[in-house]
Amino acid sequence: MNSRLFQRDFTIMILGQIISLFGNAILRFSLSLHVLEVTGSAAVFGTILAVSMIPTVLLSPFGGVLADRLPKQKIMTILDFVTAGLIVFYDAVYGSAGNLAAVTIFMILLTLIQAFYQPSVQASIPLLASKEQLMAANGIVMQVQALAGLLGPILAGILYGIGGVKPILAASAVCFFLSAVMELFLRIPHEKREADGSPVRMALLDIKGAVIYLIRENTCLFKLLIVVAGINLFLSALFIIGLPYLVKIYLGMSAQAYGFAEAAMGMGSILGGLVSGLAGKKIPFKHSHYFLLGTPLLLIPVILILLFQAPGKMIYAVLLFSVMIGMGFAALFTIAAQTFIQKSTPVHMLGKVGAFVSTICVCALPIGQAMYGGLFELFSGSPWVVVLVGTVISMMLAYAAKRTLRNAEA
Repeated sequence: MNSRLFQRDFTIMILGQIISLFGNAILRFSLSLHVLEVTGSAAVFGTILAVSMIPTVLLSPFGGVLADRLPKQKIMTILDFVTAGLIVFYDAVYGSAGNLAAVTIFMILLTLIQAFYQPSVQASIPLLASKEQLMAANGIVMQVQALAGLLGPILAGILYGIGGVKPILAASAVCFFLSAVMELFLRIPHEKREADGSPVRMALLDIKGAVIYLIRENTCLFKLLIVVAGINLFLSALFIIGLPYLVKIYLGMSAQAYGFAEAAMGMGSILGGLVSGLAGKKIPFKHSHYFLLGTPLLLIPVILILLFQAPGKMIYAVLLFSVMIGMGFAALFTIAAQTFIQKSTPVHMLGKVGAFVSTICVCALPIGQAMYGGLFELFSGSPWVVVLVGTVISMMLAYAAKRTLRNAEA
């Protein structure tokens, strides 16, 4: 890591993100596990996760508009305070007795907040790091996200096994409150823009400008987004639904075992973040499809061991290894792609374009989650069939990315 990168404001943002993302990780884990245990159905589980993501798909572009027009520090601080208050309210009213309707609404509200929060975080990174440090900065942010994904599920699995959802709600509320307090001291450069109409008109014009930029001025990025949307549909959704289903339902293991499986994904992302700087120097972005191909290749051992119905502990061990290394490759591609987007996008459009990119990439996830929930129900006795389908299609998409990236310059 470059020590010059860790100036005052970048350090504060990273520390705040560590706390906030840790709170989000334990909360997301516990709510997902609660839904899965209450229903016992992969189809219902996948549908609820898909519904809860609708605000992210629909409203992220408007979050990007706010990130470009308002001080990013204020957006992040206010929304972290609001999230802490929402968790306290849910805990006071429902606690661990929340029914499916209450949990679903709660998850929708949390993703609604994230739709306006994340564009500000993403647009802040290029303002707090130089172009030369941008790859390293994105690698650090990825490691922070992965660290939360690594430690959060382990602690959440332990707490959930002891006291259910209630202690996790309290811990996550404290995390978001502390993150908001830290962000009060954050200073992110902001250039005030003059209002040129009503808020709705400005938002629509800004979103139109981002769409025109992607379609006409940065066509390579637009084509890449279509491929990544396909990856999210057939690969990311497979991980999100398949991992808890295989561990909890198919293998019948404990919440702690699922926590370690989620942590393996976090460890893989940390490894990817650690080697991203070196990999970025050795492999140019136009060849980063090799990273994208690595993840589905790592699923082949999972397919084989499920096909031959190996003992549960052996399946679990292979699953952990494949998930960890596969997520390492996925992290390498994500960091390279994020750096490419930030370098090729004008500063005044970072929030809008970044949010639009996230929307395109994420919009496929709800469909994929619902699809895989139904497929795992349909092939409950032969889950290897579902994993095989996702793996083959993902390999085809990685080849499509190779053709798309030929003219990319980053």
